[in-house]
Amino acid sequence: MPAKVEHLKKAEHNEAFFNSLDIDKTNYLDWVVNGIFYSAIHYIEAYFAMQDKDSESHYHRTVLIEEDHNLGRRFFTDMYRELRDDCYEGRYLMRVFTAHEIKRYIIPNFENIKHYLQQYIPQIKA
Repeated sequence: MPAKVEHLKKAEHNEAFFNSLDIDKTNYLDWVVNGIFYSAIHYIEAYFAMQDKDSESHYHRTVLIEEDHNLGRRFFTDMYRELRDDCYEGRYLMRVFTAHEIKRYIIPNFENIKHYLQQYIPQIKA
C-alpha cells in the first residue's frame, strides 16, 4: 500500500501534467479530464493512507468515501462522482469535452476536493 507522501507526489505529478496542456488549444481534452480525475484520486488515497486504508477499485473507493465520516458528506461524494463519471464517459463513451466545461465545472470540482482535503492534509498545495 503506497504511503501518503507517495500518493501526494503522484497527485502533484498528474496535476502538473494536466496543467501543462493549454486547455484552449489542445486536442486532448479527454486526457486533461483523466489527469484531473487521477490527481483527485491520489489526493483522496493520501487521506485514506493516513488511516491505513487502501481502495482496491473505483467501486471500493466510492464505498470508502461514502462510509467515511469526513468525506461521506453529500457535497464531497457528489463532486467525486461527477469527476469519476466525467472521466469514465471520456474513456469509454467517447464523450467530447469543451474547454469551457472543463474550466467551468470539472476544474472547480477538482479544486473543491483539494481544498476540502487540505484540512486533513495540510501538505496539499493550493
